[in-house]
Amino acid sequence: MFKPTRVLKSSQPILNSLPHAETVKMAYDLHLPKKTLHQNMNITSDEPIVFVHGIFGSKKSYATDSKLIANGTHSPVYTIDLRNHGETGHAQPFNYDTLVQDIKEFCSTHNLSNIKLVGYSLGAKVSMLAALRLPELVKSAVIIDNAPIKQPYIESYMKQYIKSMLHVDDAKISTTDKDWKRKASEAMKRYMPNATVRKNLLVNLVNKKPEGFESPAIDFENGNIQFLNPIKHMEEMAVKDVSDWPVESTEGLKFDGPVKFIRGLKSPFISPEGFKKINEHFPKNEFYDVNSAHDILDQRPSEYVKVICDFFNLQRYNSAPAHTVLGHKAPEMRV
Repeated sequence: MFKPTRVLKSSQPILNSLPHAETVKMAYDLHLPKKTLHQNMNITSDEPIVFVHGIFGSKKSYATDSKLIANGTHSPVYTIDLRNHGETGHAQPFNYDTLVQDIKEFCSTHNLSNIKLVGYSLGAKVSMLAALRLPELVKSAVIIDNAPIKQPYIESYMKQYIKSMLHVDDAKISTTDKDWKRKASEAMKRYMPNATVRKNLLVNLVNKKPEGFESPAIDFENGNIQFLNPIKHMEEMAVKDVSDWPVESTEGLKFDGPVKFIRGLKSPFISPEGFKKINEHFPKNEFYDVNSAHDILDQRPSEYVKVICDFFNLQRYNSAPAHTVLGHKAPEMRV
């Protein structure tokens, strides 16, 4: 029987509960490479890259980086909105198994195979589980600063994020206010003094409803700016799920493909326990350490993009049949 999610208290009236959905149709952007391997030959890879964002991120969070990765790897890059993020529909549950099913459905819908995953933070855990659950679909992965373990200590951070976003909701900033983004950032400062975190949380804030977007959790008719996340539902639905990991159901699972882990040396996300579990689940792992906290994508953008491109390019050049010309196998080059 359907059980509605408990919601946070706010000065605005509570809206409808979220529906239950086994899978959702995920919104996405596709970034195609502008350059080719050969000046006179349109060679691309038939191993697409799927970029999975972090909590409260979206397909737009690192669009510029994704374009660079597309050009740097000569591969199509799909940036997706996970459920309850960006322009993808709102639904429960929000656990890792469900998010992986959404990715599986997305790949089936778009006829994607041999995918290369790039996952950051929340997206890193989703990508790791996808590799373990769907080895027939996943070719390889780059995992950015996370580990396949439970992390209850991050729940307090999650609650602070949600509080700061609800404070914007309570501020009732008009959609016609030309300074709405700055005012929203100011409203968040009470609970979130870190400007970089605020910038990333604000990527889901809009002053008009996206075309075709509907949600029982958002009132687009009240004249105020809105987050595209069901914020009032997120504490009950997401906080514990994001910090969790399906330990029992992944016991003994291994992914035999190559995986590059990018680790922030100032970040607590990959602990000794996490390092141990990485070696258990991903025996063909490589580590690249960055002098950064958890927000590697903001602190070291050029560096992490280069690591991704170098890693995927090495694999592609070692598997020449993956190269195609206009959808066909590349012809041999004559000297």
